[in-house]
Amino acid sequence: MLQLIRFASFLLAMFAVAPTYAQQPALRLGIMPFNSTLALIKTHQPLRQHLETVLGRSVEIFTSPDYATFHRDSLDGNFDLLITGPHFGVMCIERGYTPLFHYKTSLRPIFVIRADAGINQAANLKGKRIGLSNRLSVSSIVGLQWLEEQGLRAGRDFELVEKTTHGAAIAAVAVGDLDAALTTYTPLKQVPADVRAKVGELPTTVQVPHLMTLAHSRLGQTQVEQVRQALRSFQSTPDGQAFFRNTGYLGYDAIEPADLKVLQPYVPIVKQLMGL
Repeated sequence: MLQLIRFASFLLAMFAVAPTYAQQPALRLGIMPFNSTLALIKTHQPLRQHLETVLGRSVEIFTSPDYATFHRDSLDGNFDLLITGPHFGVMCIERGYTPLFHYKTSLRPIFVIRADAGINQAANLKGKRIGLSNRLSVSSIVGLQWLEEQGLRAGRDFELVEKTTHGAAIAAVAVGDLDAALTTYTPLKQVPADVRAKVGELPTTVQVPHLMTLAHSRLGQTQVEQVRQALRSFQSTPDGQAFFRNTGYLGYDAIEPADLKVLQPYVPIVKQLMGL
């Protein structure tokens, strides 16, 4: 992972030269690898810069080569700030992270299909090749459960193909390598327009809270509250409004006990898949 982190830091330098804040060590912002490293850093540059300005402290973006490594790094406390899947977030909160916000939009698994494929119901996915970003993503876990409720099981009724990211799975559908991809609305909104023009959507009927933003409690109550206020103010800045509009995240909502409760059933599935 260290090699990828150094690569991420190099890419970060390509986008902007941040002011030097010598008083305190840089805050480590970990972002789940739901997209390529380059895309993650580019998308989150406005957030990083806002946090630096408001907190008066350098912020460095880190990620990992895959979901499992990222989640283990998160549980080990390797990040000061964290943007992670909601099911991962529940586990991280139990390991010392403080809940701050989840994105305002709900996370709704959908199947991206070719616009001309004639797939308009779950039954049409039988015998197809379906891609997903990672078996550990909440969209994969929830979406595959939904398919089982429709009577379709991976390996028996359809072939499951893992891709590196949501964007890669969607692109594979656009070029005809896959019949469908299990993802959510926000990655679909973030892929290039020419890719998006070639695909359609088959929605599911389930939804869960979206990506969570957490702060490690070792920062202390005062700094955690400063981070909370910095994130809250980001929504009202021009860059923040563009960020939420372009990503489809819409804004921040506070993480409530009810959010954590609805996600608890997915924790044992993550533990089983990761051997925790």
